[in-house]
Amino acid sequence: MSALFSQEGRAALARLRGVPAIFGFDFDGTLAPIRPTPGEVAMEARTAGAFAALARRLPVAVVTGRGVADVRARLAGTPRWVIGNHGAEGMPGADPARQAEQAAICAGWLAQLAGTDALTGAGILLEDKRYTLSLHYRLAPEPESARARLLAASAALHPLPAIVPGKCVLNLLPAGSWDKFRALRELADGAPVFFAGDDENDEIVFRQAPPGWVTVKVGSEGPSAARFRLKSQEAMADCLELLLALCS
Repeated sequence: MSALFSQEGRAALARLRGVPAIFGFDFDGTLAPIRPTPGEVAMEARTAGAFAALARRLPVAVVTGRGVADVRARLAGTPRWVIGNHGAEGMPGADPARQAEQAAICAGWLAQLAGTDALTGAGILLEDKRYTLSLHYRLAPEPESARARLLAASAALHPLPAIVPGKCVLNLLPAGSWDKFRALRELADGAPVFFAGDDENDEIVFRQAPPGWVTVKVGSEGPSAARFRLKSQEAMADCLELLLALCS
């Protein structure tokens, strides 16, 4: 994997100039720094300004695990697409019946989890996003123990969820839900894609991306299937400004 600001990375970005590419971004840990709780997350000023400018000039998609209304309130500018709940919300032509089914499944999981002690430990946060659930354990005194309890509780749910792990979070998706790769592929309709993300659920995109896609892992830690790496979330403002310079 090469650095995004290397000669190879800059050349890959330059090849997107003048073609109908889509520029996709995760939110938490990518466009905004991770905070102790989801409600504290916000874009920083320089990143927000560059992102808003990019969204005015290019086809930009934010593809996130957050709900659409939640992430829209935290975004600078108006990207062409805001896709929430890993692809279950915000897609053009989404099936309302399927969404209603997913919401009903998540409501059932909420009722089942309310009857367990898995959520009663200190530092555990349940985030109800209507079409998916997220179980956060970042603030738990013993995160690995909390994770094990949450995994056991999730595995006992009916119907069984698809569990997508993240940074100190377990995302629970109804079986057959869209993921970020499927959402981006549908939006792109054969066009090249730039996508930056930082978390395990973004690896779903990195692993399946066709050769023409430019995939970027945000953060210096851990292996990744992405083609390029951005050293930190703080460098996202530099990345956005480079995209503006190369592709506008």
